[in-house]
Amino acid sequence: MERPESRGSTWSVYEWAVVLMLLAALVISAIDRVNISIVGAYWVKHHIITSQQLGLLQSIFSWSLTLFLLAAGPIADRFHPRRVLPIGMVLWTVATWLSAITLKIPVLAAFRALLGIGESALLPSAPRIVIENIPARDRSKAISLYFTGNKLGPTLGLPLAAAVLVWLGWRQVFFVTGALSLIWAIVWLLIYRKDKGIQPSSDSPVERANVSWGRLFAYRNTWAMIIGQFGYLYVLYVFLTWLPGILVLQEHLSIGQSGSLSALPFIVSIVTTILGGWLADAWVNRGGNRTVVRKTIIGGGLVLSTVCVLIAAYSTSSTMTVVFLVLTMAAMGLVTGSVNSLPMDLAPPKVVSSVSSLQNFGGNMGASFAPLLTGALYGTFHSFRIPLIITGAVALLGALAYVILLGRVERTYEVEALEKPVSGAVALED
Repeated sequence: MERPESRGSTWSVYEWAVVLMLLAALVISAIDRVNISIVGAYWVKHHIITSQQLGLLQSIFSWSLTLFLLAAGPIADRFHPRRVLPIGMVLWTVATWLSAITLKIPVLAAFRALLGIGESALLPSAPRIVIENIPARDRSKAISLYFTGNKLGPTLGLPLAAAVLVWLGWRQVFFVTGALSLIWAIVWLLIYRKDKGIQPSSDSPVERANVSWGRLFAYRNTWAMIIGQFGYLYVLYVFLTWLPGILVLQEHLSIGQSGSLSALPFIVSIVTTILGGWLADAWVNRGGNRTVVRKTIIGGGLVLSTVCVLIAAYSTSSTMTVVFLVLTMAAMGLVTGSVNSLPMDLAPPKVVSSVSSLQNFGGNMGASFAPLLTGALYGTFHSFRIPLIITGAVALLGALAYVILLGRVERTYEVEALEKPVSGAVALED
């Protein structure tokens, strides 16, 4: 299935186009998640809604995304991401535009849930697209480049949403940001071509390998990814959903200032995300054991983020708070490429979207709890210290899952499919 490795790390124009389109999709996804962070801070500040209601709205989006990830992976494996992904992009354009028409919490919550359904197509689709278009030696690089979108999106989206809100009003924030995903879908349909990717060998056992969705739960590595990603995305979503709120409500900055400063941690983490992916590929390509590489980078980054966010929780000045929040996101960036390469490390192509969807189901469980719990705790204590302490504890939980519970990083599911079917739904394998 793989291309000859003599080409080294040189990508074709088409390969670059595919990776950059995935990057753009994740940027737009992040923009459409953080737009309500800016608008929501405005709503809370002007007593239009409460912090608890804002946390609920942000959480409903995440719960919808989480639940539909369970279906999105198998759907992407069945109908292929080249079809599923643009349909999801159009759906989330509609959901974002609808969010501008009402302030009634039940209706707005329904529109945020619809956004989650649309965005559920993205995360399971990306690994399959990368496997089919990027040589194996460069996949951590491709994933790390793609996942800079998680940081580039807020970097662009937070100041963009703040500027549109100040100049045009909060409703226009949703209209402007919602148009981006529709434009992406049109460009994708013009660019993507199935016959330009890596052509699979019809007699390849890797291509024939398949595992039923239910059997994926019989593996220890599945549960390690679910729990570990819970910790990873919990931290990220505290930043995505409440960083502007921390700066406005606790540090007493203006909406405009919060938009600019909220982007800073994500700008720094763009650099560390790319660095982490390049480091992982270089280490493996020079003979490093893949299990050691993944666990060292993921565990080290999550532990470092734990330390930094706890220091931020106890900082007594706005400057120190911002500095250590920036360092927290820098540490999270190092983790990104290796964490999101795990489904490709473990699963054959036919089920990689399903494995990715389960990993991100766990992650988005954390993403769903993060805004709700943070908003509730701030409403109770009128301080973000307790929420940040909990954020550090959850990051540490993620580190323990990826370092201790995760077994060998190898094609576990493929071996099962080709050689030794699982006997019993509860037999945990490495």
